[in-house]
Amino acid sequence: MAQKVVIIGGGIAGLSAGIYAQKAGFDSTVYEKHTIPGGQCTGWMRDGHYIDNCICWMTCAKEGYSLWDMWKDSGICAPGVEIHQHQEFYRSELNGQTIHLWADLKRAEKEMLELSPEDEKEIKKFFKHVKLSESLEVPVKKPLDMMNLFDFIQLGIKMRKMLPVLRHYSKMSVGELAEKFKHPLIKKVILDYFPKDYLAHLLVAAYGTISSGGGGVPVGGSFAAMQRMANRYKELGGTLLCSKPVAKVLMAEDGKTASGILLEDGTEIKADYVICSTDTFHTFEKLIDKKYMPLPLKKSYDDRENNPLGSSFHAAFSYDGVTDQIAGRTFFDCDGYNLAGRTITRTNIKNYSFEKTTVPEGKTLLQVKILEPEKEYLYWKNLYETDKEKYDAEKNAAALEIQKTIEKRFPFTQGKLKLLDVWTPFTYTRYCNAYRGVYMTFITTKKSPNLSNVPGIVKGVKNLFLAGQWLMLPGGIPVALVTGKYAVQRILKSQKKSIIIKP
Repeated sequence: MAQKVVIIGGGIAGLSAGIYAQKAGFDSTVYEKHTIPGGQCTGWMRDGHYIDNCICWMTCAKEGYSLWDMWKDSGICAPGVEIHQHQEFYRSELNGQTIHLWADLKRAEKEMLELSPEDEKEIKKFFKHVKLSESLEVPVKKPLDMMNLFDFIQLGIKMRKMLPVLRHYSKMSVGELAEKFKHPLIKKVILDYFPKDYLAHLLVAAYGTISSGGGGVPVGGSFAAMQRMANRYKELGGTLLCSKPVAKVLMAEDGKTASGILLEDGTEIKADYVICSTDTFHTFEKLIDKKYMPLPLKKSYDDRENNPLGSSFHAAFSYDGVTDQIAGRTFFDCDGYNLAGRTITRTNIKNYSFEKTTVPEGKTLLQVKILEPEKEYLYWKNLYETDKEKYDAEKNAAALEIQKTIEKRFPFTQGKLKLLDVWTPFTYTRYCNAYRGVYMTFITTKKSPNLSNVPGIVKGVKNLFLAGQWLMLPGGIPVALVTGKYAVQRILKSQKKSIIIKP
């Protein structure tokens, strides 16, 4: 009889763990608190419009990258699924001028040089390193802590072009990178997407993902992608149970071995192995004793100053019409509107017209996403918990101010916008147990400690393993996908079996 693996959390990491557990010969069940799988990788319908919450771009999602086979095998990019390729990363406006970070790097470089010949040296350096960063690979074969010298040599060969990028930008913040340019619009385009304290190589690498052609989005969005992933898991014989929140991990009589889980309804589920694929703070605060939290992770949670976190405020609108006057994601200055006590004077809007089958005919989905620091998460949390009506009123008031901002910048939208939905950083906590509303992981800054690889085991507890995007910087869906596989490989290693999981 196959050994039983229970997996807490039905997001990408949990479903990935389930898929690879089934492939490795285990009998697995995924327990998800929400009514649907996906975790934060999801979307929903409002008034006939599909609103996507997650996938802005993918990583290594094309032939030639090691991760591509996992994207396909998981169902996220199953054969036959169309992948929309971005023509640009984003665009920025200032004082009547616009600059685009085109996926075509030669086109983007030419445009930037024409805008600011005096920045030629830094412009050429920037695009040279974006091109080099197209070689970025996510370790797929096995976890870093299980690699031998030969594995590291192989990874190094694949990533050799990335080394100059890390040498040049890994000790530089996005804000410092912006200051290397003289033209104010180039400064803006560098600063617009990521917080200024982010390490600059993350911006360069993200742009390289788009320019490589491996950063597309599966048509149909995050919700459809996760439904395919869930179906793939069930096709392999796995069991997915939604609306089944877990209260804690059960321990055997020795107090040192995970023996199953306790559901919030009081049901006990016995298992040979437990994989926690939930937010790591939730895992160690609620599911198991927090004394087991790995020390580097605990230090990062405790040191709020040097390990900043970020989330976002979203507003989605229906535009009554089809337009190409708003394209991709556009950043622009505005008169200012209040958001959680902060005045926003630069905003952005994204056109989802590439998702033609998920909106009513003749309509366009437009979405605004404003990055919010930890302080503003606490603002929304406290407001929700003390006065739910005021929380709803304030977030809707902010969304209407955003609507006015859109109408002023794009006058043709006046009288044609309808607010579909609005959500705050606290929404991610309510639905996904996300620590401080975070949908990635700690913001990597020059002051951040080296938290590049959190152990996927729980020291002091046998048969308990971890998966999820918090385990490896910079987080996100690629990390969630591979750490699900890693968790199963760690089970196999504990059994002294081969960790190679065959297709």
